[in-house]
Amino acid sequence: MFKKLFSYEILEADNDKEVYYKLEDLYDYITSESYISQTSSHVDKNVPKHVISHYLDNLYFLREHGLPHYKQEQFNTFNLSKLYSIDILQSSTKSNILSVLDKYDYLASSDKNHLLLVDGQILSSSTLQSNIKYGVQVLEYMSFSKHRQAEYIKLIENTDNFSNFTYATTMFPNVVVFPHGSKDRYTKNPIHVNYENSVDDPVLESNTTIFDVQYDTHVKLIETVKTFAGQNNYTTYIVRENSTLEIDRHSLDFGGWNIFDSRFICHPNSTVKINFTNTGSTYTQENFYFKCSSNVNVELVGRNNIYKGNEYYQFVKLKSSDHNNTSKIDIKNVGSDHSKTSFIGNFYVNPASEGFVGSMTNQNLMLYNSAQMQSRPILDIYTKEIECTHGCTISNVDENQLYYLQSRGFDTASSRDILVDSFLC
Repeated sequence: MFKKLFSYEILEADNDKEVYYKLEDLYDYITSESYISQTSSHVDKNVPKHVISHYLDNLYFLREHGLPHYKQEQFNTFNLSKLYSIDILQSSTKSNILSVLDKYDYLASSDKNHLLLVDGQILSSSTLQSNIKYGVQVLEYMSFSKHRQAEYIKLIENTDNFSNFTYATTMFPNVVVFPHGSKDRYTKNPIHVNYENSVDDPVLESNTTIFDVQYDTHVKLIETVKTFAGQNNYTTYIVRENSTLEIDRHSLDFGGWNIFDSRFICHPNSTVKINFTNTGSTYTQENFYFKCSSNVNVELVGRNNIYKGNEYYQFVKLKSSDHNNTSKIDIKNVGSDHSKTSFIGNFYVNPASEGFVGSMTNQNLMLYNSAQMQSRPILDIYTKEIECTHGCTISNVDENQLYYLQSRGFDTASSRDILVDSFLC
């Protein structure tokens, strides 16, 4: 079912028959006293004590607080009941990524930098495996020094979303470090980050990852999320002083479901620019959390075309803790036949955050009356010295525009496609 810190696999299935479970079944199992006791006694000898201690503390926290509930402000527009009803297949064999490497032939590419995140493991392309000066450092849990383990593991905080659950179902986080001195090397040659499933069967695979952009460094990531089965991702991005992180993320539906929690720790004078697209899936949840120090600039631009029958739920929270931060959130969603979408955006500006300038817009286009779309901006402002705007719209296709295109010879489907492309540009 998933890889973890230890040398065995839990919830093993009978090889002769398919057995399914729900997320709540998995939660009950990994927070049970028997599992926690078993975990404590089967630790890989190479794992330092503070690593397993942190992992166990997370399990206890998870047991105390439970899975997210629809009554929580963040999730009350999400279809959690559908998420909790999804059937997940128990894996009968351990995941062996090496046995399916032919599926990831792009790792042998000689002209692009690739990272593959799959089932708690990270693999890099041949272009990133050379030991060059100021090169990317790909650190798996087994290759950490104790000093670095202590540095990064403390960044995994207790939360009220699915991050703790994702961490509980993966190995210790994999870390990718872009060192000071690489300057803009990884802007000229971006890193292609691929989130995939090792199998197409409806199993659950999870990834917990940390990207560390060190000071005075400019990095661009091109992220592709391919949802073949069940996928939980919890990624922390550290953007240190005077650094810039650009992300182009594209999430594609291949018949599975996906939860993606993205957390950004923004140091003084840093910049984060994100452009993303999403098609939705059986169930897709995409959350962005920004923790901003001072003189931080955040731009989040989303263009999501949610396919027929798919669901897409989004939460964005930006917390401004110090002065002179700026943020632009611009999200557009298109809802097709029987699709469901929701957007919740939250600016939290504390009293020390004078000079904050923020704009939040969410526009939604309903292609069919069967689509369900919700939008809710939240502004928590605790200082007067700010500039903050927000706006949300939900509208249907303009029948006059549709008629005009049809009068020019386009059929109904082509006319809708043209209007969608115009709306999302």
